[in-house]
Amino acid sequence: MEKIRKNTWLVKLIVKATLSTKNQLVKSLLYSEKKYLPKNKLEANAKNVLKCALCPNMCRFACPVLKAEKSEALSPSGKTRVAHLLEMDKLDYSRDAVNVFYDDVDCDACKQWCPFGFSVGELSVGVKRDIAKRGLAPKALLAVKEKILEYHTVYPERITSLDISQKKKKSDLLYFAGCTTLNKRKEIAAATTKILETAGVDFTVLPEEWCCGYPLHALGFQKEFQTFADHNLKSIKETECKTIVCSCPSCAYMLKKIYPPGKYEVKHAAQFFWELIKNNKLSLKEVDGEFVFHDPCALSRKLEVYEEPRQILRSIPKITIKEAYFNKKNTQCCGRGGGLGIANPALSLRLAKDRVSQLKEISTSVVTACPSCELALKEADETIEVLDLSEIILAALNNEGQKAR
Repeated sequence: MEKIRKNTWLVKLIVKATLSTKNQLVKSLLYSEKKYLPKNKLEANAKNVLKCALCPNMCRFACPVLKAEKSEALSPSGKTRVAHLLEMDKLDYSRDAVNVFYDDVDCDACKQWCPFGFSVGELSVGVKRDIAKRGLAPKALLAVKEKILEYHTVYPERITSLDISQKKKKSDLLYFAGCTTLNKRKEIAAATTKILETAGVDFTVLPEEWCCGYPLHALGFQKEFQTFADHNLKSIKETECKTIVCSCPSCAYMLKKIYPPGKYEVKHAAQFFWELIKNNKLSLKEVDGEFVFHDPCALSRKLEVYEEPRQILRSIPKITIKEAYFNKKNTQCCGRGGGLGIANPALSLRLAKDRVSQLKEISTSVVTACPSCELALKEADETIEVLDLSEIILAALNNEGQKAR
């Protein structure tokens, strides 16, 4: 129904068109593939790339990268036009042409406007695979890829385990913390495990939790991504879990949407926490504080989870939660999606600063549900307070009283 609604305007235009225009349209749809699509088999979805390239491009107004860079080549359909020309061998794989696809946050803001329901970030993955196959991926990203392969995580701290040795290997619930939580935000892991224990939930963790592979996937390194996915799938299978709970929305997205289906359900921590609260497994006391909630792109758009965090926060007495102007599915990206923080740190920081300025209009204390968003927002402005949803819940469990700090 959503796709039908988005395409109503197009149907009306066709109905009102002259007979000659309708005939031309039918001929174009039936016979244009040979003219406009490449003959060679590619990783990129050439048909969808072409559709996007020829679209009226209303999504350009929602693109944070275009807003920051003001280059039409970096607009959603600008990217796919470049992609189409590259895949048709009508444009050289120059450094400037290649870099277009790495200046992307994979935030899916474009998808909200698209009549076809396309995500340019997802379409670009196939293009980046073709670039990598040609050996033309930027050297800096090749170096990052090698480090990920060596460390099994994107971070130099090389932490790949929660090191909860007393946990048994098999359980119905597996807690998948994610690279950023393990290496940069251990407080989230500590809060989450405490919440699960307080609720009486038996759970396990992986002895060696490798990166979910999102950076490798987003940057087009498919073969290397598959190595990481295979390792994690083997380890997950050994736990015999029925549910996987992730602190990181990108991890949840990868396990749920990109990995092959398993005999388990994947949930973001916000979803699981809300279930515990609904089923009276957790008793939340007062938390005194005023916060603005930041919706992570991967959580609100890719996983369509945006009500659960709000339901959790509304269930905590005394806390005040305010909304940013851009919220839920219309959120604004923190700048770290799509591997942009790796590919173009300066642009990533500019996007984060833009988002922080929006949030600070409402409050200088922020709650979110993504460790990468937290890092991005804090890097952009050290004067703001950024807490994870799990930390707010822990404060309510501990009844810390005046502040969730």
